[in-house]
Amino acid sequence: MIQKLLRSRRTEDRIQGVNRLIRSDIPERQGLLLAALSDRSSYVAALAAEELGRSADLAGARAMVERFEFLSEDGPTRDPGCHVRAHLAFGCGRLEYQGAVDALRVGIRTVQIEPVAGVPFDTGAHLRANCALALAQLHAPDALRDISLVLFETDPKLLAHEPSTGGYDYRTSGARKAAAQALRRLGDPNVVVPLTLKLKIGDRDSPDVLQECIQTLAELEDPRLVEIAGPYLSASDPHLAAYAGLMLARTRDPQVVPLLLGAAQRLTDEPLEAVLIALGSMRIPESDRALEALRHDDRRAVRAAVASLRAEQADQPEASADWSPPSEQLPLP
Repeated sequence: MIQKLLRSRRTEDRIQGVNRLIRSDIPERQGLLLAALSDRSSYVAALAAEELGRSADLAGARAMVERFEFLSEDGPTRDPGCHVRAHLAFGCGRLEYQGAVDALRVGIRTVQIEPVAGVPFDTGAHLRANCALALAQLHAPDALRDISLVLFETDPKLLAHEPSTGGYDYRTSGARKAAAQALRRLGDPNVVVPLTLKLKIGDRDSPDVLQECIQTLAELEDPRLVEIAGPYLSASDPHLAAYAGLMLARTRDPQVVPLLLGAAQRLTDEPLEAVLIALGSMRIPESDRALEALRHDDRRAVRAAVASLRAEQADQPEASADWSPPSEQLPLP
C-alpha cells in the first residue's frame, strides 16, 4: 500500500505515503525514503529528508550527501526554495556524519535569489542557517571561519538598498542569528572575536541577531561582557536593551547596576519590567540598594513593579540569578 501511494501521480497520495512510511518499520523503509528524495514535489522530498535525518544509517547518510550535492549543482531548478537541502543539512548535523562537511561548506555559501510574490528574495537563508549549525555540530575544520562569514554576510546580492538597514537585509537575518547560535555550539574560545566585532558594529543589524550574540558571550562567561554588551542598555530598541540587561545581570558585576538604573529611567512596559527583574536577580548589595531607592521613584509603574519583585523575592529567598532564555530551535524550512 505504501509503495502504491508513493508511485501515485497525486501529490497528496505521495505525502500520505511518506507519512505512512515514517511510521512504519518495513525492511525497505530507508530505501523508499531515499527514493522519495527525488520526488518532483519538494514538499514530499523534504518530508523524506527530515525523517532520514532522524534514522539513516551510514549508507543512508552518504546517499543524503550525494543528493545534496546533486541539488546544489542547479539549486533554482532542482531545489527551488532550498527546502530539501535545508532538511538534508539539518539531518547530517543531527546524524553527526563527518562525510557531509564539504557539502555543508557549499551550502553555507549558497545565495539563491528567486521571485517570491514577484519580488526577488534570497531563499538560501535558512539553508545557510542549517549548514552553519550542522558544521558546528560536527566541529568541522575551519568551521569558525565559515560560520563567521555568515554572521557578517554582506554578499552584494543580499544588500538592502534602504539606508536605514545599514547594508543588511533584515529578511535574511535568520541566517546571521543561526550563525551566532552555531558559534555558541562550536566550543571554540576564539568565537569571542567575531561576536565582539559584530556587537561593536551592531547598530547595522537586526535586534534578534544582536541578542543572540550577547547571549552567546554571556553563556561563554566572557570576562569583557560588561564592556562589550553594556552599551546595548542604551539601545534604541527597548526589547534589545532589556535583553542585554538580563544577560548582564548574570555577571553580578557591580558595574552593571548603574547601567540597569539608567535603562530603567527611560524604558516602559515590559522592557522596564525585564530590567527591574534583572536588577533584582543580581542579589548583591549594590543592586539591593538600587531597588530600595526605586521604591520611591516618581513613576507609579516603577514603584509597583519593585513592590511585586520584592514580594516574589520574599517568597523565593534562594532564587537564582542565572536566568536564561528558552533554548533555541534549529531553523527549519
